[in-house]
Amino acid sequence: MGASGKTSKISTVVAALCIIVYIAAIAFGAVRIFINMEDRKNLAESEFHDLADRATSSSVFMGFMSDAYQQSLKDILGGTAIILGVIVTGPAGEYAFERQTGSGITWTGNTPRLKAGAGFPREPFFMPLRIEGQRNVTIQAVYSYIDYVFIQKILKETLLAVLAALLLAFLVLIIEILTQRKPADASSADAAQQDADAPDTSQQTADVTLTDDTSFTDDDLLFDDDAPIPAPPSDAAIKIAGKTKPVEAAPAIQKDDGTDESPQGLYTPRGNIGWEAYTHDRLSSELHRCASFEQDLTIMAMEFNTPADINDDLYSQFAEEAVSFFTMRDLIFEKGEIGISIILPNTDLEHGIQKAEEFRERLISKMPESFGERDICAGLSSRSGRLIKAERLIAEAFRALEKALEDPSSSVIAFKSDPEKYREFIKAHH
Repeated sequence: MGASGKTSKISTVVAALCIIVYIAAIAFGAVRIFINMEDRKNLAESEFHDLADRATSSSVFMGFMSDAYQQSLKDILGGTAIILGVIVTGPAGEYAFERQTGSGITWTGNTPRLKAGAGFPREPFFMPLRIEGQRNVTIQAVYSYIDYVFIQKILKETLLAVLAALLLAFLVLIIEILTQRKPADASSADAAQQDADAPDTSQQTADVTLTDDTSFTDDDLLFDDDAPIPAPPSDAAIKIAGKTKPVEAAPAIQKDDGTDESPQGLYTPRGNIGWEAYTHDRLSSELHRCASFEQDLTIMAMEFNTPADINDDLYSQFAEEAVSFFTMRDLIFEKGEIGISIILPNTDLEHGIQKAEEFRERLISKMPESFGERDICAGLSSRSGRLIKAERLIAEAFRALEKALEDPSSSVIAFKSDPEKYREFIKAHH
């Protein structure tokens, strides 16, 4: 068979391959967009249920549709990723909340309506709220199932695949034209010469062994001599601030209800966050809600390690930055004179650690003149599948904070218990 015949067959194969690439790129892009839309729907549904639960629990402490309650709903909505608009209907009328103005709500006179049409679901989310002392309270929410940024990315990737196939087809066409003009014998001679000139190469492979040594002593594995021995290092160690830190099984803890100052109102005058006395009750409510939905929950305690230099202005600045970063004023509480406690629903321990590190870095980079020379330490603990009481979880986080304040090498330390050992401990003490 001549060179032209071989080239013709190659052209046919390449043409077929290009068609396959076109179809595959379009089909794959369409499937990814469809999957993304389904994922957004599932995420929006999860966020809506979480929003409705927190709207219910917040009403217990703030009063339904008080100014503080409405601000809490705005903060909760601002922390979602998908939900665009919410309408709460009660005996006094309808209240509308948007993540961004005009993103999810339209107005007919003085009546708010959730957006509908292209990009929005046919039926918005709807759920009745059980608010003590209120009847016929409902909540509705809308989201956009189209992620325009994601679709733009898919279109770019699809275009690149199509252009690559077109370039291949163009190169094959050029080669076919050049081959037809070149004598067959010359082509054969050139090919033979190329084969003769090609060097003989060989590949050598090297074995690479990756090791991960995480061995600890008994002293490293315990916070004190009275704590029970935890799980092995592979199950009981967690990486914190670039250093592998061991964690322990939970010891016995007693609650301390003593407070020096009676709360007046929802937020404190010093930090404009929740009163310390409210921490236990709110954490109990959030633990019950997270347990019913099989969600994790993390509590974070933070303090300055230079208490003598902290004045009211600096503390207020610290608290306001925490509200801005965590976007949940109603879940942030004062802790003594120089600290705060933060409840993070639906957040596991490792994500809580990541948030603590990001918040510390933000404070130092944003306000080096105020926080550059003052290190802020954090202690964390999470529910981790345990049916645990609020006072115990608080004490675990506070104990981890004490270790962070004492440890010069790690400013963030987490308390991670072994669920099996925790259940054994509970059985042994009841």
